[in-house]
Amino acid sequence: MSRMNSSSKSKRYRRSAANVNQTELVELISTNNDLKFKQTVANKLVDLNRKHRLKMPKSLQAQICHKCSIITNSSNTRVRVKNGMIIKTCLACNHIRRHGKGPKFNRGN
Repeated sequence: MSRMNSSSKSKRYRRSAANVNQTELVELISTNNDLKFKQTVANKLVDLNRKHRLKMPKSLQAQICHKCSIITNSSNTRVRVKNGMIIKTCLACNHIRRHGKGPKFNRGN
């Protein structure tokens, strides 16, 4: 029984340490302007989130490509608006993200 408790305590400790690391990585991405540095930090952040099953922070969720884990900006992303829906295409891997439901979703028919 004590063995089970010690493993759950260590899991809790690792998860809390991962949360601290996640906030530090988010701060590094938001404060630094070097694109290569931001890219490596974004890759580390995605790896950390996958390893510890953490959610991506809302502030970075739309900025990082889900397929190739690069930070999307105006130079490597195509943004189109079609019927009220925002369509973002990553030019590195051609992954498509759709945001919003468009005008027909809000009509209430």
